[in-house]
Amino acid sequence: MTTSSAAPAPATSAWRLMDPPHPTTLDEPDAWAYRGIADVHAAAAVVDVGNADGAPTAIGILVGMNNQDYLRKVRQVAVVDTPDGPQVVGSAFMFFHVRSNPELAIGFVAVHPEHRRQGIGSALAEWAQETARAEGRTTLLAPVDFGPRQVGGPGGETLTPASGTGEVDAALPGVRRARKLGLTLQLVERRSRVDLPVLPEAISRFEAEARAVAGDSYRVHTWTAPMPEEWIEQYAALEQALADDEPRGGLEVESDVWDVERIRGEEAAIAAKGDQYVVTAAEHVATGKLVAMTMLQWNDLQPEHTNQQATVVLKEHRGHRLGMLVKAVNLREHARLRPEAQRIYTWNNEENPHMLAINIALGFVPAGGSADFQGPL
Repeated sequence: MTTSSAAPAPATSAWRLMDPPHPTTLDEPDAWAYRGIADVHAAAAVVDVGNADGAPTAIGILVGMNNQDYLRKVRQVAVVDTPDGPQVVGSAFMFFHVRSNPELAIGFVAVHPEHRRQGIGSALAEWAQETARAEGRTTLLAPVDFGPRQVGGPGGETLTPASGTGEVDAALPGVRRARKLGLTLQLVERRSRVDLPVLPEAISRFEAEARAVAGDSYRVHTWTAPMPEEWIEQYAALEQALADDEPRGGLEVESDVWDVERIRGEEAAIAAKGDQYVVTAAEHVATGKLVAMTMLQWNDLQPEHTNQQATVVLKEHRGHRLGMLVKAVNLREHARLRPEAQRIYTWNNEENPHMLAINIALGFVPAGGSADFQGPL
C-alpha cells in the first residue's frame, strides 16, 4: 500500500471512492489512508486558506476515529490507483451527534488542488448526503473555510447571513457546492491570528487592568494536563455553558452534552494525539466555583502555532473583566511553556462582539474564517 511519500498521481488519473481502512496505529500498512487524508487537507488549506496550520494531522484523524462516544464519525476517500497503491486525492468527513441533534448531519469535503474540477468534490458531497439520509438525518450543515483575502473579491458577489453580520465570497468552490446542495448561509465565523510574542508589558497591563475590576472577589488557577480532579466537574459545567450560550445565527443546532465523562474522554484523546494545553480559570471566592476559563492547545508536530480552544464566562459573572483576565494570564503562561511558538489562532462567531473585542485588544487580526451553510436534506 502507498504512504504519503508516494509519487503524486497525474491530475487526470481515474479516481474512485472507497471506505478508508482504520488502522490500530500509524505504523501499520493501512495507515496510508489517514496519512493521505492529512496530506489532502494540508494541500487544500494552503490554497483555500493561505496556510496549513489548521489542517488535521494523521494521528489526530486516527484518535478522532477511535473516539466515537459523543460524536460518531464516518469517512470516505477518493483515491487514484498508482503502481505503489491507492493515493488519496479527496476526502469527505461526516459526524453525527450521539446525545443531541438527532436530525443533524455535519459534513466536510476536501479535494487536493491538483485534482479539482474532475467531479471528485461533487461525488463526495453526494456520498455525504446519502450517508446522512441513511442515518435518518434530515438537516445538513456544511462549513466552508476561507482565507483572509477571500471575502468579497473585487466586483464579486458576496453572501451575508440573515443576521447581516459577516460575509463570504460567493465564488469560492465550497460556497458554490453548498448552494448547489440547496443550503443557505446561516452564520459566519471569524478566524483570527496574533503573531508572537505578545509583548510581556502589554500582557501585564491587560492583566492588571482586569484584576483591578475583578477585585478580591475572584482568584485565578492555571494548570496543564492532566485535568485536576477537583475542578473537572466545574470545568465540564463551563463547557456546557459555552455550548448553551454561544451565538448561532440562523443555525438550527441544539447544545451538545458536556459532562465529566466527556471531559475525561477529551483528556484521553489529547494525550493520545500528543497534544499539550494550558488552562487558566477564575474562581468566585465566595462560592468556590469556577466561573470563567480559557484553554490554549498545541502539538509538537505543528510547532509554529497554537490553537485557542474554549473561552467562557458565566452570565452572572460578566462585567468583571474575567474574560480578559483569564486570557491574559493564559497568554503569559503559554509564553513560558512554549516560547518557540510563532502565532496563535482563535475562532469567534461574528455575532459575538464582546469576545471579538477582547481578542482585538490582545492584538488578534482577521485571518479568514468559516461560512456555515445549512438546509434540509
